Amino acid sequence: MRITRLIIYIVVFFIISYLIVNYDYVSFDYFIKTEFLFTFLGVFIGFALTLYTYITSMFDKMSDLIKEKYKNDPQQIEQRLNHLPKLHNEIKDNIMFLFYALLCVVLMSVGEKMFLELNCMWSEVKNITDSILLTIFLLSIVSLKDLIATSFSISDFVIKSNNVKKEA
Repeated sequence: MRITRLIIYIVVFFIISYLIVNYDYVSFDYFIKTEFLFTFLGVFIGFALTLYTYITSMFDKMSDLIKEKYKNDPQQIEQRLNHLPKLHNEIKDNIMFLFYALLCVVLMSVGEKMFLELNCMWSEVKNITDSILLTIFLLSIVSLKDLIATSFSISDFVIKSNNVKKEA
């Protein structure tokens, strides 16, 4: 399901990006320059790895809180503990997407000179490459939102469980 969702996101965002690039709705001096994307994705990967470290450090605490909170319901404990690896995979997939996006930006930057030499239909090729770069930017924003939402939900779970534990 995750791969299907990613493919749907890529197709939808590429179509949107292509329309934006083709009809020149936005100034792309900031969003699709490879220098900007190198910096943006590099900083973002650092941020994502920091979040990954924070979130994975919380897994033991979350496991203990789940066992404490649902100690009378073993089925609920098992179900919630089985959810933790899925959460880890989601975070890992987001970080790997960012790495592959950075790799794609590098390849497009290197290949740009080769595209310049292919003079035939250059404007169309340029629109496609700009659309790909804008798609990478938009998808990385979605990935950032996903990582932040995951970290907040983990923090909320831990904090709420700690507050319930203190009140009892």
